Amino acid sequence: MDWDANRIAVGTRFKINKLGAVRCPNLADKIGIVVGLSRRTTGITVLFDGDRRPTCLHMGYISSSSE
Repeated sequence: MDWDANRIAVGTRFKINKLGAVRCPNLADKIGIVVGLSRRTTGITVLFDGDRRPTCLHMGYISSSSE
């Protein structure tokens, strides 16, 4: 994913992309919101709809829900 073009930021709605669905099949149909970005690693903290606690994922596993 080209992060310069898509600009994932805190508050962005997202869905799990094809790579994320292959690597984490239990998350394949989930949608949520970005709650934190790491400046040093490729980690991204997300809160899935209906969950109480955030989850940390690799940035390459999500895409903007507007795509």
